[in-house]
Amino acid sequence: MGERGESSTHLYKRRWLMLLALFLVNVSNGMMWLSYAPIPNYTATFYGVSENDVDWFSLVFFITSLLMGLAAIVILDTCGLTTSLYLGASCNLIGAVIRWISTIPPVLCSHDYQRSGYMVAMIGQTITAFAQPFLLFAPTKLASFWFGPKERAFCTSITSIANPVGLAVVNIASPYLVSSPGQVPLMLWIYIIPAGIGCVLTLISFWPGRYHSLPVPGLHEEKQSFRSFLKGLMSVLRNKSFCVLIFVWSIAAGLFNALITLLPQFLCPYGYTNNQSGLWGALMIFIGLIGGTVASCILDHTKKFKEVGVVTLGLAILCLVWFMEVARLEHQSVNIAFSLCMFGFFALPLIPVCMELGVEITYPIGEATSSGLLWTASQLVGLVLVLLAQVLQSPLSFVPNNQCSIGGGGGSISSSLLPCAANTTSSAFEVDTTPQDLTYLGIFYSSFVCVLFMLFLFLFWPKYKRLDSEMATKKMNGVSGLFNNSKTSM
Repeated sequence: MGERGESSTHLYKRRWLMLLALFLVNVSNGMMWLSYAPIPNYTATFYGVSENDVDWFSLVFFITSLLMGLAAIVILDTCGLTTSLYLGASCNLIGAVIRWISTIPPVLCSHDYQRSGYMVAMIGQTITAFAQPFLLFAPTKLASFWFGPKERAFCTSITSIANPVGLAVVNIASPYLVSSPGQVPLMLWIYIIPAGIGCVLTLISFWPGRYHSLPVPGLHEEKQSFRSFLKGLMSVLRNKSFCVLIFVWSIAAGLFNALITLLPQFLCPYGYTNNQSGLWGALMIFIGLIGGTVASCILDHTKKFKEVGVVTLGLAILCLVWFMEVARLEHQSVNIAFSLCMFGFFALPLIPVCMELGVEITYPIGEATSSGLLWTASQLVGLVLVLLAQVLQSPLSFVPNNQCSIGGGGGSISSSLLPCAANTTSSAFEVDTTPQDLTYLGIFYSSFVCVLFMLFLFLFWPKYKRLDSEMATKKMNGVSGLFNNSKTSM
């Protein structure tokens, strides 16, 4: 019940269901990550915390990925793809449910104002963050063991870009669903649905049966011993090309994650609402999907990994500088939207480019090792870049079109609007939503990536080991076929 691949190995139709399952569960996990970021003012009010506290809903993903990154790599390479995805999909769903439980009045209002609800929500957020490395590190392994050579870049692109798709969805959905603090529970309940569907689909599509992954020529088994894993890990860390790649990728991906996290805070002081910044962030990612699809098709047919990477990275940097210039100006909606869309179109193709490059230059080491190290490093850089915003920001004293506060101005709201109004003793509750100037942060981001581009252009000279191995195998099979034919004719 399969299709015949190029190397006389079965390419099962079931692989497309696997791809859909991994795509959906990664979309859901991306939604968990940035659920609160597009609505920092309403979230801060609902839970009775500051906007800096709301940032920690995103930061916990960076921290948990750092702590769990190596463990996820080990489990993927030693226990296999199925075990890892079952663990990731289950934690994603459990965490989503706990986040909603944090909004139930007995939990939310059990102590001084809503602080207890915030802590329960953070526990749920941490559990969903625990799932992220198991899901993010899986695409290259799925591509290598279930898809043919001409499908790998496409599979890696679709499943790797799924997480940014989730970010795009919440950038539109969260501001649309939440127009007052009391609507936060509805948003969290709705976000449970894709997590549940993704978990069920993962359980079904990866259920052990008579299907077997592809016997990739020259590659290790899908599962390997812990000793083999450690040997491979040390080999990767000594690979100079991979060290350059991980440095370039981690900064590029970390900056993208930081920008999408902080986008409302970049724009709200200058008259741009949560709905506008959410829509533009979503457009940036959806247009990036088009760029990623185009790039993956080019990669599948040309295998020009570095060349595509240089072009896309260089153009993405130009668009980023453009955005940083216009983001500090009022009445620049068209410029902001267009610069973000172009940034997404050129930045997101770096995901399949770098993921496939990681596998190529570290071959025959396990795919989860290279992709896991790349994603873990990007989370570390993303954490630093978001925290850096709290260091480099400065309060804006007079902002006539400020959209950072609820209602567009002021820092306090009536206690009657709060979900635990009966527990508050004052008629107004102070919420710190002072607009911040992020100009210096934007200058730092722009300068940093320019240096990054020079490193990638002049110091990264990869050797495509997997491609070389596949070509050698094809030549050997061709010679063997000619020899057998000659013996038959005799």
